[in-house]
Amino acid sequence: MPLMEKPDNREMDLLTDGLPPIPILLTKIPKISGTESLLEDLYAIILAKLPLTSIITFKRVCKQWKSLVESPFCRDLYLSMHQNSYYSSWSFMCRGCETETMAHYGSDNWCLTRSLGSYISSFLAEKFENREGRVVAYTDVGLILIYVVTNQSFYVANPVSRQCVEILPHNHAMERFWILGIVTRTEDEVVLGYKEFNNPISLNGKLHWLAHNPEYKDFLVSFDFYPSGDKGSDRCRVTPFPDLDKTTKFKRACTTCQGFLMYINIVSVAEVDKLCVWRLKSEGWQLVSEISTDIVTAGFDYIPLGMNPFDDKLVYFWRGNMEGQDLLSINLHIGEFMVHEELERSSDGRVLSSVGGPREIEYIKETFYSSFVLPRWLHPFPN
Repeated sequence: MPLMEKPDNREMDLLTDGLPPIPILLTKIPKISGTESLLEDLYAIILAKLPLTSIITFKRVCKQWKSLVESPFCRDLYLSMHQNSYYSSWSFMCRGCETETMAHYGSDNWCLTRSLGSYISSFLAEKFENREGRVVAYTDVGLILIYVVTNQSFYVANPVSRQCVEILPHNHAMERFWILGIVTRTEDEVVLGYKEFNNPISLNGKLHWLAHNPEYKDFLVSFDFYPSGDKGSDRCRVTPFPDLDKTTKFKRACTTCQGFLMYINIVSVAEVDKLCVWRLKSEGWQLVSEISTDIVTAGFDYIPLGMNPFDDKLVYFWRGNMEGQDLLSINLHIGEFMVHEELERSSDGRVLSSVGGPREIEYIKETFYSSFVLPRWLHPFPN
């Protein structure tokens, strides 16, 4: 069985950094009559036991390995063997830049040893060098939208797998810099396509914009770019926010959780401050949580980052100044809160880290946040 040399590729070194040696020879899959299918099944079973960062290494060996890794059998086998791996690595990113305010990674399908923000920064430095590549949008399917300043071009990329493709330029006047967004179309968690637009939140093939009417009341504009069946007439929706007649603490912004768009604010109800969470449904906003705790009512000076993308009971908040910073989580089910360390590790090996250093504090206070989430499987990259 002829051995294949490991490709001389800096991308592979970045992917395998910190991983244990893989006890499998990187070989071409032999074509022997009657045994090829059996061997591919055996190789798929072996691959399914590895973290996704290691599977990426096999995918780069040759076309046969690439075909095996991208096969539905290998994908379904991997997902069935890791069906209890509910979480995937994710981060809260400042929208329109590469500033990472919070990261969650470690014990998941990817087995990352560092945060998604560090993968993004190293990918930009290697791929674009001095061409000033900037991340202008994030998704919950592992893709980012990159704008290259020097030649005004756009790229869609997965910063962990290093997959990257250039797309047609966005036509707009370049006198000012627009914060852009990307919408993806998925089927069984497989990304089938994407489009890019100005400053929205992307979720399930839809884009959502925060807008204002002439009376300066906030509402949400939602547009479905991939409608199915007879839903063409419902592609665009306008939904007023549910607390327009109440006093709120934060500027209105949305986050995502478990496939839904969520809205969080502290609302004054009967002269009592309550932390309220709404979920956007087809019929409008649905109130899913309303709690009043001592920390919310006693001069709450945190700003909301968003909800845990996989856990609808956890909301994260942040505060900071030149003297220090705090990351706070509130459990909506029991009303308890926890102040986190700058870097902490859970019993299952999962790492939680918050932004370190005061240089970005003023920007963080004024910006909006996007959750950037890796998928549970390395799907073929759409062209």
